[in-house]
Amino acid sequence: MSLQEDPKTTPFVPDPALSSLSHSRIGSHFSPSDGPTPQDEIPGRGGSGRAPKVAAAVMAGLAAVYLGGVAVWSNVFMPNTSVNGVDVSLETPASVARQQTVATSSYALAVSGEGLDLKVSASDVDLSCDVDVFARDALAQTNAWAWPVAAIRGSKVDVRPQASFDASKLDELVGKAVDAVNAHATQPVNASVGYDPTSSGFVVSPEKAGTALDAASVTKAVGSALKEGATSLALDESALVQPSILSGDGRLAEAAKTANSYLAATQTLTVDGNAVATVDAGRIAEWVHVQDDLSVTLDDEAIKAWTTGELSRQLDTVGTTRTYTRPDGVTIKVSGGRYGWNLNGTELAETLAQNVRTGSATSVELPWSSTAAQYGKRGAADWGDRYIDVDLTNQHARMYDGGSLVWESDFVSGNTSQDHGTPEGVYSVNSHMGTNQTLKGIDEDHDGEPDYVSHVSYWVPFIDNLYAFHDASWRSRFGGSIYQTDGSHGCINLPSAKAEELYDLAKVGDVVVVHY
Repeated sequence: MSLQEDPKTTPFVPDPALSSLSHSRIGSHFSPSDGPTPQDEIPGRGGSGRAPKVAAAVMAGLAAVYLGGVAVWSNVFMPNTSVNGVDVSLETPASVARQQTVATSSYALAVSGEGLDLKVSASDVDLSCDVDVFARDALAQTNAWAWPVAAIRGSKVDVRPQASFDASKLDELVGKAVDAVNAHATQPVNASVGYDPTSSGFVVSPEKAGTALDAASVTKAVGSALKEGATSLALDESALVQPSILSGDGRLAEAAKTANSYLAATQTLTVDGNAVATVDAGRIAEWVHVQDDLSVTLDDEAIKAWTTGELSRQLDTVGTTRTYTRPDGVTIKVSGGRYGWNLNGTELAETLAQNVRTGSATSVELPWSSTAAQYGKRGAADWGDRYIDVDLTNQHARMYDGGSLVWESDFVSGNTSQDHGTPEGVYSVNSHMGTNQTLKGIDEDHDGEPDYVSHVSYWVPFIDNLYAFHDASWRSRFGGSIYQTDGSHGCINLPSAKAEELYDLAKVGDVVVVHY
């Protein structure tokens, strides 16, 4: 935003007073023909009397010329004077102000660098300049009191216009340009603390510079350039969005130290003293979080999610598919049921969290919601050698104890044609065992009465108080394919004598394996 150069051809004309002075005869010697008059010989009245007067007159003339020049050049720019590189010789401040007005209206700032290419014109931001102050400031720097020297040597004046603009318009203009650049830019990454599997510990990762522009920084730089009247601005890295956390921040090292103290709390998980799983540093690292403020926290919910999720799926046997071989050599695969190992993940999570917080490496005996007779290879029988085997395919039940057959009988199971099939799975005899029970069926025909009422002498339930072994005195035949069309409502119907035998043998907790 500078004056446009307008070279002047008006020559600098010396002051007439100075010309006449240059031709004075002050101090000249006279020729003999012009010899002294008699008065010249009179002491005190000759040449020595006129000389001081002449000198005084000369000095007065010089002073008048000098002061006249000061008066002139205090209101007009001296010859050989430039303002911001533009020749303003013999211009008045008013003329310079008018030129600056024109220069301001056509002013533009070119901004480039770091992916930005922006032109800011005066009209874009309502740029204005106090041209009168500008012209007066420029004239004041010419020093009219030194005009005899300055007029010859010339003056180079550098004055920055006192520019003003609409800040909101500049914010909007720069903001849009920056947004366009940042749409394809990379944001910076703060220095952080994270787990390094290679070193099995938390380490400080250095910050990474990005390519995204900081709108506030760019706006500030552009605003300064506008005020200075610059025509170009080259942005550098200082205009980029800077990481807010640097690797030298002492909090990072402290956070890494705290996080690593948690990793020392490795846990060995056991069943009856035998290790079945471990909690190593890598696992603990998944539960340790370094927050944005670099505080270190332990995620209790993440621990619980692991113990009730992944670990439970790894260790639980309830409902899983288990394969076993009966003493008669038949291999059977069974799924479902309620019997088996079921981890108490909530209780375990609390224990693990406490141990990790104290940095204690130890062994933890696993807590269970339900247990089985033995814990072994996943997918194998975990009910030991005493159980009741219910073969739905062959409609035949066997009870084994210590590997020996102690009871067996044909039976009739649930009617599969009416969706009353006996549920498959591994269960156990429960505490609802009893004698002389009255069974009442549900009101499936909606007549307000139970669909059946039956009396049984022996009741050995294995699924709540709904599915059980019991005598069925109303049946004359058992086994075969009766269950397919004339089966029970889900219970295992036995001959009365066999039901009594089983009742005498069975105990609460005996495993019942129901399979096809």
